[in-house]
Amino acid sequence: MKVGIDLGTTYSLIAHLDANGKPLLIPDNNAPEFFSTPSAVYINDRSAVVGSLVDTMLEQKPDLPVIRFFKRSFGTDKPLFIDRNSNPWYPETVGALVLKKLKFDAESYTGEQVESAVITVPAHFNDHQRKSVLNAAHLADIPVLGLVEEPVAAALHYGIVNNSIDNVLVVYDLGGGTFDATVLCLNETGVYVLAKDGITELGGKEFDEAISSMILDQYKKATGMDLELSAAVALQLRRVSEEIKIELSFPSKTFVKKTILLGSSAFEVLIYRRDFELAIRRMIEQTIEVTLHCIDSAGFRETDINALMFVGGSSMMPVIKERMSKIISSPKQKIFLHEPMKAVALGAALHAAQLSGEAGQYNIPPEFRGVTGYNIGIQTINLQTKSVEIDCLIKKNMPLPAQNKRTYFTTNVNQTRIVLQVVQYASLSEPMIEVGELTIGPIQNPSVNYPVEITVENTIDGIIKVNAFDPNTGVEIQQKFTHSSQTLGFNFLSQKQLIANTQISNFAL
Repeated sequence: MKVGIDLGTTYSLIAHLDANGKPLLIPDNNAPEFFSTPSAVYINDRSAVVGSLVDTMLEQKPDLPVIRFFKRSFGTDKPLFIDRNSNPWYPETVGALVLKKLKFDAESYTGEQVESAVITVPAHFNDHQRKSVLNAAHLADIPVLGLVEEPVAAALHYGIVNNSIDNVLVVYDLGGGTFDATVLCLNETGVYVLAKDGITELGGKEFDEAISSMILDQYKKATGMDLELSAAVALQLRRVSEEIKIELSFPSKTFVKKTILLGSSAFEVLIYRRDFELAIRRMIEQTIEVTLHCIDSAGFRETDINALMFVGGSSMMPVIKERMSKIISSPKQKIFLHEPMKAVALGAALHAAQLSGEAGQYNIPPEFRGVTGYNIGIQTINLQTKSVEIDCLIKKNMPLPAQNKRTYFTTNVNQTRIVLQVVQYASLSEPMIEVGELTIGPIQNPSVNYPVEITVENTIDGIIKVNAFDPNTGVEIQQKFTHSSQTLGFNFLSQKQLIANTQISNFAL
């Protein structure tokens, strides 16, 4: 069985195709009435609890050190948690536990083994973050067919379900922890991404926190005191804030008034939608700015767009549709929600059929073309000015896979190695992302200005690969491309052993 996995910031889902090629979500084995698993993990000695049972445990012990939002830490080098045995747990290892839970759910429900998976990632995930997702899958013993970007997966599902062709579509994807804007074209042969952009740390989490701040302000006005945020109170506050946000997402709701319990204090809270929207206005405007920039990067004007699709739970807030309706305003332009909580996983299952060569038997358009999410370059030193410069080899929004070559030269007669820093960047005005250090050599028969040809590739999954050749001989030169995490603690084999020694207590491995 091939599956599609939406590894989400707050919730994760898994889907497969039935015998007729229809994508279906697989329910949580512990809570069959739900088709999503909370992306939450509790680790204790040599055991772990994953998903909905974590929330159940928090009811009894709210101070449990639960790991959430690990997806936001993909691509970083620091452990999220140190257990009682002094073992470090990295984002990839925590993510692997969630993936193992989803795999178990799928195999328990269908009676089939998971052979491989397509896993979704935010469109703006960089090389480090994508490799972290792949590492998490490898730690979970899930062979990966490929990665697919969340808004693209949702658009693929929309296009197939609605038989939508010859449309230029903008996907506005605002989930629990990230925001993506993607411009793509749907036709009878497949899905073609034209441009993409996004914000890594902006989503429902920030909106929940805005409501929490409003509640705390009202508490202080009502009691004259600041609320003491113990673990139990913080949990209550997080949950009630999310509930209020969801209620305010219904068009008919202009305010929420309810009596809530925080710690030992019960008081009435009143949140008006207009005040909530004012509190998050700057964040919403950020997403709109990114969307407009994405449309421009694709070479379009707002009037060229046929449809705007909202994906992700936070995209359901009325203020977002109101703002975007002023931009996509022609009567011929369509604005709609399409399975905002499900489409990503369902689309990933469809993409699994595309990648495995099974698209034809299910009448799924076979082609898929993505674009690069960042400029990719190599840092060089200007010998005249002694300043650092960026030699851009692959530009943002180029069709994938993308490849380019550049020749570099040694600077002295005894130089046997060349060391280069590979970087990604959205624009020169934004911080550089150091992808890794490329060490080339030993160079045989070194001399001044000895040429070395560097090939940089951005694969169909958005992963960066680098090779070095001797243009004089045509022979590949020994080279080492080192990611920073390889030198700062993360060890795949030790993390693999850590998972093997951990009993995931809410299902049998």
